Order: sequence, then C-alpha cells, then structure tokens
Amino acid sequence: MLTVIVSYVTANKWQLLRFSIVGLTTFALNFVLVWLFYGVVGLDYRIAVSIAYTLTIIAHFMLNRSFTYGLVGMPEIPSTIRYAFMLFVNYLILLGVTTATVELLGLTPYFGVIFSEFVTAFSSFLMMKHFVFAQQEKDQCAG
Repeated sequence: MLTVIVSYVTANKWQLLRFSIVGLTTFALNFVLVWLFYGVVGLDYRIAVSIAYTLTIIAHFMLNRSFTYGLVGMPEIPSTIRYAFMLFVNYLILLGVTTATVELLGLTPYFGVIFSEFVTAFSSFLMMKHFVFAQQEKDQCAG
C-alpha cells in the first residue's frame, strides 16, 4: 500500500505542488473571509463560513483549473457540474467538522475551518484529478 502511495505521489509531484500552492492560497482567503464575516461583521459562524466558502470556491475552481491542471479556455459544463458535486461533498465535510469543533470540542469556528481543510484537501485533489477535470486533461494532452 505504501508503495502505491509513494508511486502515485512521485508520478504527480508537480501537480501536487501546484495543488498545494492553490490550496494554501485559497485557505488563506477562506480564513480571512471567515474572520471578516464572523469576527468583524458579527454574523453567525454558520453563515460566515458559508459565505466565505462560496467566495473561496470560485477562486479555487479557476486557480486549480488553470494553474494546477493547465486547462485553458472556457470551462466545460460537465466539469463545472462535477466540480459542484465535489463542492457539495466538501461543504458537508466543512459544516460537519466545524459544527463538531464548536459544539463538541467547545473551540471557535476558526479551528473548525482549519480542521476541515485537512480533510477536504485530500478529497479535493483526488476528486479533481480523477473526476472533475479528468476528461478535459486527457483531451488537452491528446490534442
């Protein structure tokens, strides 16, 4: 199993690096937006997290599509729909982890956002590479 993981990481190392750069950038954006909407504006943490998430996913999609996967041109409708499905899954993870962090652990929503990022980072890379952008990536390499 470890051999398979090492082989996968080695084969995708540059894409994983670019994905990590985008991830860190969008994480910072998300965290600042949560701080702004929750800490400054004073919205309920669930609303603040939801607004921040929505704004961040737009940047996430565009940066990953162009920088991580090197796709150019207008996004195809099927990849946008697949991305929306991935976001829905990640949004449920975000809300679940944040709610558990606040309600069960008694920590602030900021920790919930941080904890959920670790989980969604892995699910996002795998879903984007093998589900969201997989066909477009193949088509662009072939063409």
